[in-house]
Amino acid sequence: MTRSTSAVLATVLASLLWGSSFSVIKIGLRTIDPYWFVFLRFSIAAALALVYLWSIGRLGKALALARHPLVIWLGVANAVGFIFQFKGQTLTTAVNAALIINSCTIYVAIVSKFVFGERFGPPKLLGVALGILGVYLVTTGGRLTVAFGESVRGDLIVLGGALAWTAFIVLDKKVVELLDVDVRSLTGAMVLLTALSSLPAAVIFGRGEFPGVSPELWTIPYTSVFCTILPFFLWTWGLKAISATTSSVVMLSEVVFALVIAALLLGERLTAGGFAGSALIVVAILLASREPAVKTATGPDVVPE
Repeated sequence: MTRSTSAVLATVLASLLWGSSFSVIKIGLRTIDPYWFVFLRFSIAAALALVYLWSIGRLGKALALARHPLVIWLGVANAVGFIFQFKGQTLTTAVNAALIINSCTIYVAIVSKFVFGERFGPPKLLGVALGILGVYLVTTGGRLTVAFGESVRGDLIVLGGALAWTAFIVLDKKVVELLDVDVRSLTGAMVLLTALSSLPAAVIFGRGEFPGVSPELWTIPYTSVFCTILPFFLWTWGLKAISATTSSVVMLSEVVFALVIAALLLGERLTAGGFAGSALIVVAILLASREPAVKTATGPDVVPE
Protein backbone atom coordinates (compact mmCIF):
# COMPACT_ATOMS: atom_id res chain seq x y z
CA MET A 1 0.00 0.00 0.00
CA THR A 2 1.44 3.36 -1.04
CA ARG A 3 1.78 6.27 1.35
CA SER A 4 -0.83 8.29 -0.56
CA THR A 5 -3.31 5.41 -0.35
CA SER A 6 -2.70 5.12 3.38
CA ALA A 7 -3.21 8.88 3.71
CA VAL A 8 -6.55 8.70 1.89
CA LEU A 9 -7.66 5.82 4.13
CA ALA A 10 -6.62 7.78 7.22
CA THR A 11 -8.66 10.75 5.99
CA VAL A 12 -11.66 8.51 5.33
CA LEU A 13 -11.37 7.07 8.86
CA ALA A 14 -11.23 10.60 10.28
CA SER A 15 -14.38 11.41 8.29
CA LEU A 16 -16.08 8.30 9.66
CA LEU A 17 -15.24 9.22 13.24
CA TRP A 18 -16.35 12.84 12.81
CA GLY A 19 -19.49 11.63 11.05
CA SER A 20 -20.34 9.36 13.99
CA SER A 21 -20.27 12.30 16.40
CA PHE A 22 -23.73 13.59 15.45
CA SER A 23 -25.51 10.36 16.37
CA VAL A 24 -23.40 9.81 19.50
CA ILE A 25 -24.13 13.37 20.66
CA LYS A 26 -27.84 12.83 20.05
CA ILE A 27 -27.71 9.68 22.19
CA GLY A 28 -25.82 11.45 24.98
CA LEU A 29 -28.27 14.34 25.02
CA ARG A 30 -31.03 11.98 26.15
CA THR A 31 -29.79 12.39 29.70
CA ILE A 32 -26.80 14.76 29.64
CA ASP A 33 -27.22 18.54 29.72
CA PRO A 34 -25.87 19.99 26.44
CA TYR A 35 -23.81 22.71 28.13
CA TRP A 36 -22.09 20.30 30.54
CA PHE A 37 -21.63 17.85 27.67
CA VAL A 38 -19.56 20.39 25.72
CA PHE A 39 -17.46 21.30 28.75
CA LEU A 40 -16.75 17.70 29.79
CA ARG A 41 -15.97 16.61 26.24
CA PHE A 42 -13.32 19.27 25.78
CA SER A 43 -11.98 18.99 29.32
CA ILE A 44 -11.10 15.34 28.69
CA ALA A 45 -9.77 16.14 25.21
CA ALA A 46 -7.67 19.00 26.63
CA ALA A 47 -6.17 16.75 29.31
CA LEU A 48 -5.20 14.15 26.70
CA ALA A 49 -3.81 16.77 24.32
CA LEU A 50 -1.72 18.47 27.02
CA VAL A 51 -0.27 15.15 28.20
CA TYR A 52 0.68 14.37 24.61
CA LEU A 53 2.27 17.81 24.12
CA TRP A 54 4.19 17.39 27.38
CA SER A 55 5.51 14.03 26.13
CA ILE A 56 6.91 15.63 22.96
CA GLY A 57 8.22 18.74 24.70
CA ARG A 58 5.70 21.23 23.28
CA LEU A 59 3.55 21.91 26.32
CA GLY A 60 5.20 25.29 26.98
CA LYS A 61 4.49 26.44 23.42
CA ALA A 62 0.83 25.43 23.73
CA LEU A 63 0.39 27.28 27.04
CA ALA A 64 2.09 30.37 25.60
CA LEU A 65 -0.28 30.32 22.60
CA ALA A 66 -3.24 29.97 24.96
CA ARG A 67 -2.45 33.48 26.28
CA HIS A 68 -2.47 35.12 22.83
CA PRO A 69 -5.60 37.29 22.31
CA LEU A 70 -6.35 35.93 18.82
CA VAL A 71 -6.05 32.33 20.01
CA ILE A 72 -8.33 33.12 22.95
CA TRP A 73 -10.95 34.37 20.52
CA LEU A 74 -10.51 31.18 18.53
CA GLY A 75 -11.32 29.17 21.64
CA VAL A 76 -14.37 31.31 22.34
CA ALA A 77 -15.67 30.95 18.77
CA ASN A 78 -15.14 27.19 18.84
CA ALA A 79 -16.96 26.89 22.18
CA VAL A 80 -19.89 28.97 20.90
CA GLY A 81 -20.13 26.76 17.82
CA PHE A 82 -20.28 23.57 19.86
CA ILE A 83 -22.71 25.03 22.39
CA PHE A 84 -25.10 26.00 19.59
CA GLN A 85 -24.72 22.58 17.94
CA PHE A 86 -25.34 20.61 21.14
CA LYS A 87 -28.27 22.78 22.21
CA GLY A 88 -29.76 22.62 18.72
CA GLN A 89 -29.47 18.84 18.67
CA THR A 90 -31.79 18.61 21.68
CA LEU A 91 -34.52 19.85 19.30
CA THR A 92 -33.55 18.52 15.87
CA THR A 93 -32.17 15.36 14.31
CA ALA A 94 -28.56 14.24 13.96
CA VAL A 95 -29.08 14.15 10.18
CA ASN A 96 -30.15 17.80 9.98
CA ALA A 97 -27.35 18.86 12.33
CA ALA A 98 -24.70 17.12 10.21
CA LEU A 99 -25.90 18.77 7.00
CA ILE A 100 -26.32 22.25 8.45
CA ILE A 101 -23.00 22.23 10.31
CA ASN A 102 -21.09 21.14 7.22
CA SER A 103 -22.67 23.98 5.24
CA CYS A 104 -20.25 26.35 7.03
CA THR A 105 -17.80 25.69 4.16
CA ILE A 106 -20.16 27.69 1.95
CA TYR A 107 -20.22 30.69 4.30
CA VAL A 108 -16.44 30.57 4.68
CA ALA A 109 -16.16 30.93 0.88
CA ILE A 110 -18.23 34.12 1.05
CA VAL A 111 -16.35 35.68 3.97
CA SER A 112 -12.93 34.72 2.59
CA LYS A 113 -13.68 36.72 -0.54
CA PHE A 114 -13.73 39.93 1.51
CA VAL A 115 -11.21 39.08 4.23
CA PHE A 116 -8.51 37.31 2.22
CA GLY A 117 -9.32 38.40 -1.34
CA GLU A 118 -9.80 34.78 -2.39
CA ARG A 119 -11.17 34.13 -5.85
CA PHE A 120 -14.94 33.92 -6.04
CA GLY A 121 -15.72 32.74 -9.56
CA PRO A 122 -18.89 31.18 -10.99
CA PRO A 123 -18.36 27.74 -9.32
CA LYS A 124 -18.28 29.28 -5.83
CA LEU A 125 -21.17 31.58 -6.63
CA LEU A 126 -23.22 28.61 -7.80
CA GLY A 127 -22.13 26.67 -4.72
CA VAL A 128 -23.37 29.44 -2.40
CA ALA A 129 -26.76 29.54 -4.15
CA LEU A 130 -27.14 25.76 -4.04
CA GLY A 131 -26.00 25.63 -0.43
CA ILE A 132 -28.55 28.21 0.74
CA LEU A 133 -31.30 26.34 -1.11
CA GLY A 134 -30.06 23.07 0.36
CA VAL A 135 -30.17 24.35 3.94
CA TYR A 136 -33.70 25.63 3.31
CA LEU A 137 -34.83 22.24 2.00
CA VAL A 138 -33.23 20.34 4.90
CA THR A 139 -34.78 22.70 7.45
CA THR A 140 -38.28 22.86 5.98
CA GLY A 141 -38.49 19.59 4.07
CA GLY A 142 -39.34 21.62 0.98
CA ARG A 143 -42.58 23.04 2.34
CA LEU A 144 -43.23 26.66 1.39
CA THR A 145 -44.97 27.27 4.72
CA VAL A 146 -43.74 25.51 7.83
CA ALA A 147 -44.74 25.81 11.46
CA PHE A 148 -42.03 27.25 13.67
CA GLY A 149 -41.86 24.10 15.76
CA GLU A 150 -39.10 22.51 17.81
CA SER A 151 -37.31 20.95 14.84
CA VAL A 152 -37.11 24.23 12.93
CA ARG A 153 -35.94 26.07 16.06
CA GLY A 154 -33.31 23.39 16.55
CA ASP A 155 -32.16 23.73 12.94
CA LEU A 156 -31.82 27.50 13.34
CA ILE A 157 -29.81 27.08 16.56
CA VAL A 158 -27.50 24.62 14.78
CA LEU A 159 -27.21 27.13 11.93
CA GLY A 160 -25.96 29.60 14.55
CA GLY A 161 -23.22 27.08 15.31
CA ALA A 162 -22.31 26.89 11.62
CA LEU A 163 -22.01 30.69 11.50
CA ALA A 164 -19.84 30.67 14.66
CA TRP A 165 -17.52 28.16 12.98
CA THR A 166 -17.40 30.34 9.90
CA ALA A 167 -15.90 33.05 12.10
CA PHE A 168 -13.64 30.44 13.71
CA ILE A 169 -12.25 29.14 10.41
CA VAL A 170 -11.62 32.62 9.00
CA LEU A 171 -9.93 33.72 12.23
CA ASP A 172 -7.94 30.49 12.28
CA LYS A 173 -6.54 31.28 8.82
CA LYS A 174 -5.58 34.74 10.03
CA VAL A 175 -3.84 33.32 13.13
CA VAL A 176 -1.80 30.85 11.08
CA GLU A 177 -0.81 33.65 8.69
CA LEU A 178 0.25 36.04 11.44
CA LEU A 179 1.80 33.61 13.93
CA ASP A 180 4.56 31.11 13.22
CA VAL A 181 2.95 28.23 15.09
CA ASP A 182 3.21 24.48 15.36
CA VAL A 183 -0.16 22.95 14.45
CA ARG A 184 -0.08 20.49 17.37
CA SER A 185 0.66 23.22 19.90
CA LEU A 186 -2.06 25.45 18.47
CA THR A 187 -4.55 22.59 18.57
CA GLY A 188 -3.71 21.85 22.21
CA ALA A 189 -4.21 25.50 23.10
CA MET A 190 -7.47 25.55 21.14
CA VAL A 191 -8.93 22.51 22.89
CA LEU A 192 -7.95 23.90 26.30
CA LEU A 193 -9.49 27.31 25.57
CA THR A 194 -12.64 25.68 24.21
CA ALA A 195 -13.08 23.82 27.51
CA LEU A 196 -12.48 26.96 29.57
CA SER A 197 -14.77 29.09 27.38
CA SER A 198 -17.63 26.58 27.64
CA LEU A 199 -17.53 26.40 31.46
CA PRO A 200 -19.46 29.67 32.11
CA ALA A 201 -22.30 28.49 29.85
CA ALA A 202 -22.44 25.18 31.71
CA VAL A 203 -22.59 26.91 35.10
CA ILE A 204 -25.14 29.55 34.04
CA PHE A 205 -27.39 27.65 31.63
CA GLY A 206 -26.84 24.04 32.72
CA ARG A 207 -29.37 22.12 34.74
CA GLY A 208 -27.99 23.41 38.00
CA GLU A 209 -25.64 20.57 38.84
CA PHE A 210 -22.77 18.48 37.53
CA PRO A 211 -24.05 15.52 35.44
CA GLY A 212 -24.51 12.34 37.41
CA VAL A 213 -24.04 8.74 36.32
CA SER A 214 -26.29 7.74 33.43
CA PRO A 215 -26.35 5.01 30.76
CA GLU A 216 -25.31 7.60 28.16
CA LEU A 217 -22.23 8.79 30.05
CA TRP A 218 -19.96 6.84 27.67
CA THR A 219 -20.73 9.38 24.95
CA ILE A 220 -18.53 11.99 26.66
CA PRO A 221 -15.20 10.11 26.53
CA TYR A 222 -16.15 8.73 23.11
CA THR A 223 -16.54 12.21 21.62
CA SER A 224 -13.41 13.38 23.46
CA VAL A 225 -11.18 10.67 22.01
CA PHE A 226 -12.82 9.44 18.81
CA CYS A 227 -14.42 12.69 17.63
CA THR A 228 -11.78 15.20 18.74
CA ILE A 229 -8.24 13.92 19.34
CA LEU A 230 -7.94 10.80 17.15
CA PRO A 231 -9.58 12.10 13.94
CA PHE A 232 -7.58 15.32 14.10
CA PHE A 233 -4.29 13.42 14.12
CA LEU A 234 -5.49 11.06 11.36
CA TRP A 235 -6.52 14.04 9.24
CA THR A 236 -3.23 15.86 9.92
CA TRP A 237 -1.16 12.76 9.10
CA GLY A 238 -3.09 12.36 5.86
CA LEU A 239 -2.28 15.94 4.82
CA LYS A 240 1.41 15.03 4.81
CA ALA A 241 0.92 12.77 1.79
CA ILE A 242 -2.10 14.19 -0.09
CA SER A 243 -3.03 17.72 -1.13
CA ALA A 244 -5.41 19.92 0.82
CA THR A 245 -7.81 19.82 -2.15
CA THR A 246 -7.84 16.01 -2.19
CA SER A 247 -8.32 15.98 1.56
CA SER A 248 -11.27 18.39 1.37
CA VAL A 249 -12.97 16.26 -1.29
CA VAL A 250 -12.44 13.06 0.72
CA MET A 251 -13.81 14.83 3.79
CA LEU A 252 -17.17 15.17 2.01
CA SER A 253 -17.68 11.53 3.03
CA GLU A 254 -18.25 12.81 6.58
CA VAL A 255 -21.77 13.89 5.63
CA VAL A 256 -22.48 10.49 4.05
CA PHE A 257 -21.19 8.65 7.11
CA ALA A 258 -23.27 10.90 9.38
CA LEU A 259 -26.46 10.11 7.44
CA VAL A 260 -25.80 6.36 7.34
CA ILE A 261 -24.91 6.13 11.05
CA ALA A 262 -27.96 8.21 12.04
CA ALA A 263 -30.16 5.83 10.04
CA LEU A 264 -28.60 2.74 11.65
CA LEU A 265 -28.39 3.95 15.27
CA LEU A 266 -31.34 6.34 15.51
CA GLY A 267 -33.62 5.29 12.68
CA GLU A 268 -33.58 8.83 11.27
CA ARG A 269 -34.64 9.31 7.68
CA LEU A 270 -34.62 12.31 5.39
CA THR A 271 -37.80 13.52 3.76
CA ALA A 272 -37.82 13.83 -0.03
CA GLY A 273 -37.15 17.55 0.34
CA GLY A 274 -34.44 16.89 2.91
CA PHE A 275 -32.79 14.34 0.63
CA ALA A 276 -32.74 16.85 -2.22
CA GLY A 277 -31.36 19.49 0.14
CA SER A 278 -28.59 17.18 1.37
CA ALA A 279 -27.52 16.51 -2.22
CA LEU A 280 -27.41 20.25 -2.93
CA ILE A 281 -25.32 20.91 0.20
CA VAL A 282 -22.77 18.23 -0.76
CA VAL A 283 -22.49 19.69 -4.29
CA ALA A 284 -22.26 23.20 -2.84
CA ILE A 285 -19.43 22.23 -0.48
CA LEU A 286 -17.55 20.67 -3.39
CA LEU A 287 -18.00 23.78 -5.53
CA ALA A 288 -17.13 26.17 -2.70
CA SER A 289 -13.82 24.41 -2.06
CA ARG A 290 -13.01 23.83 -5.75
CA GLU A 291 -11.01 26.96 -6.54
CA PRO A 292 -7.64 27.22 -4.77
CA ALA A 293 -7.22 30.11 -2.38
CA VAL A 294 -4.65 32.80 -2.93
CA LYS A 295 -3.16 31.90 0.41
CA THR A 296 -3.49 28.47 1.98
CA ALA A 297 -3.15 27.91 5.69
CA THR A 298 -3.37 24.74 7.71
CA GLY A 299 -4.60 25.24 11.24
CA PRO A 300 -6.21 23.07 13.89
CA ASP A 301 -9.20 21.23 12.45
CA VAL A 302 -11.08 20.88 15.71
CA VAL A 303 -14.47 21.66 14.26
CA PRO A 304 -15.43 19.67 11.17
CA GLU A 305 -18.43 17.96 12.75
